[in-house]
Amino acid sequence: MAGIFTRKSISDIMSNEALTPEERTDQVFSLYGRAIDDGFVTKGAAAAAQQSAIEQAKTEWEKGVKTPDPKESDEYKALLGEYTAYKTMQTARGSEDYKGVKGKFFETVYGMIDHRDGAKPVREQMAGIRQNYEEYFEDAAAQKKPSTGGPVEGAMPKGNESAVDAFTKAWGFGPKKG
Repeated sequence: MAGIFTRKSISDIMSNEALTPEERTDQVFSLYGRAIDDGFVTKGAAAAAQQSAIEQAKTEWEKGVKTPDPKESDEYKALLGEYTAYKTMQTARGSEDYKGVKGKFFETVYGMIDHRDGAKPVREQMAGIRQNYEEYFEDAAAQKKPSTGGPVEGAMPKGNESAVDAFTKAWGFGPKKG
């Protein structure tokens, strides 16, 4: 569909005053047909390409040409390196060294750390980052579990005491007398 069936070509056809509505429609469908035909491969062409590839592989095999190993390609090695780096980063996410880093800033902080051999320990590097980028870290007080209410006092009513007595014990006051 490279450059044939575009908005500009359709708008040129639709804005052409010399064409009747039927001629405009025919030209749009013609553009569409050419665009579809560009990438279309017939069964015969596909079979011929397949047969050619088989013949080429057969002649290479007869000559003793070694087929390339995908694991030895540069692309595979690059992807494997990226995967290993990602796996290491995900392992570090749960480690004690990175505790206190806010989730949305973890990748940024992880990228700031020098991971080479012989570099300072992560805890020392983290102290410097914490001083310069304190918004990336949670406060020590914020790391405690949040409290959603006051402390629990008293107990649930028991079946052998009256509802008024249980309410009085739990809340500290009872019905008005008098």
